[in-house]
Amino acid sequence: MTALTQGRRSSWLRTLLVSVVALAALGTAGFYAAGGRVGLTLLMVKYVLRKDYAPTREVQWQAGPAEVQSTGAGSRPPNVILIVADDLGINDITLHGGGIAGGTVPTPNIDSIAQQGVNFRVGYSGNATCAPSRAALMTGRYATRFGFEFTPNS
Repeated sequence: MTALTQGRRSSWLRTLLVSVVALAALGTAGFYAAGGRVGLTLLMVKYVLRKDYAPTREVQWQAGPAEVQSTGAGSRPPNVILIVADDLGINDITLHGGGIAGGTVPTPNIDSIAQQGVNFRVGYSGNATCAPSRAALMTGRYATRFGFEFTPNS
């Protein structure tokens, strides 16, 4: 190889190396500018996996049963009391055959409330911690929709 050919080859390799390093630097900067791995995932969902949905349609609900007007009790709304217990699982009360400490700690008051009222055996919490899940219950929205996704520390 002549010196001229070697010079062109090394110049081309140097240009290629500089280009690769520049692309890697731009890619790294873009990665962190987009929010890291989570940010890139969100961008992919937003622009790649996005789907156009049909417009909202009006729902025609079927009419419910007629209210009982004989005693006048049907004209007022029912009284609803919702009892929320933090960190209480279905197996923590003795009503469902479980109980704290293998059933050795009875829960007769909670059991009687569940037997006399409506017992929701399957349900989902709006969040895994108490404050956001209560906020979700009070507003009917996911806590992350209005910025209350974490339990306050103070």
